[in-house]
Amino acid sequence: MVGASLMWKSLRGVGYGTKNIIYRAIDKHLRPRWLWFEVTDRCNSRCIFCDIWRKQPTKDVLSPQEVEKILSDPLFRDVRYIMNSGGEPTLRRDLKEIILAEHRALPKARIQLSTNGLLPERVIDVVKFAVQHGIGIDVGVSLDGIGEKHDLVRGVKGNFEKVDWLLNELIMLQKEYKDKISITIGFTLTDLTLPSLEDVRTYAQKLGVELLMQWYNQSSFYGNIGKNLSTNKELMVKAVQSLPPSILREMWLRWLDGKSIKFQCFAMYTFCVLKCNGNICPCLSLWDIEVGNVRESSPTQVWYSGNAKRARKIVKSCQGCLNSWSTGWSFESSFYPYILYYIKHPNILIKRLLKRR
Repeated sequence: MVGASLMWKSLRGVGYGTKNIIYRAIDKHLRPRWLWFEVTDRCNSRCIFCDIWRKQPTKDVLSPQEVEKILSDPLFRDVRYIMNSGGEPTLRRDLKEIILAEHRALPKARIQLSTNGLLPERVIDVVKFAVQHGIGIDVGVSLDGIGEKHDLVRGVKGNFEKVDWLLNELIMLQKEYKDKISITIGFTLTDLTLPSLEDVRTYAQKLGVELLMQWYNQSSFYGNIGKNLSTNKELMVKAVQSLPPSILREMWLRWLDGKSIKFQCFAMYTFCVLKCNGNICPCLSLWDIEVGNVRESSPTQVWYSGNAKRARKIVKSCQGCLNSWSTGWSFESSFYPYILYYIKHPNILIKRLLKRR
């Protein structure tokens, strides 16, 4: 039964991927299936590897009413996953209203919330609100070290203590609400955090929470261009090799080996970024390529505009990135990278099948 289910899922994936690849090749429009939403560009962290907190925050951010209207546009009717990030989303007092607005507009979409954990009671309040309204929510909590090591990287004393409390409270909630809540720990791999990898991995295992490794990216979104914190390649290679086998792990090793990581990216095809001021852009790497504002034109008009067409050409010429969600959503959109990966590593597929039994 497990094998038959996986086979059927694979056949559907091949059909979906083939269509997407053809449409992308001939510049025929696709609708977004995933959305990354910058809830706010305010941040209460003081991270060493990110300077978002140094930027002047946007004053007139999208209201919950605007969010519901925007996501109700026909362009977004196929969206199945909304990633709420920032900045720090919990700094918005109307975060519960925003999540409810997203659910009203797209009731089939899974909602994700990324947080630094500095306002843990606020996170718990929002998560409880979501599940009590029948909204499935995935919570990603940043953790780059244990104790003072995390506080040092994140620039705020007491951050680890709050994250630890938050994760334990989320685990208790998860026991009550089952599959309505998913929890992950997000660890950013840099020269600064490498020494803490094993400690964080052990901590996550003790809690029974999935550890999601994230590559350190530079872009104008983070305000960290030129701040290279991935210099110790020998140690980086060892760290990446210690991760469970995956297509993303393979890409990271290729990059560390100086090889091409270019792939068929589906930014502005099956996913995009919605900024807190209403601007749409392809992804975090192409943060400054804005194609239009959904306050000034409808999302559909922005998506089919000349600016959007020009942005897609830039996406096609991109040499690739290591952003977890950009690569993951692109691979899901085309599906063939997964097929090729499992053909190359049949033992990994067999282990996956056995694990599902």
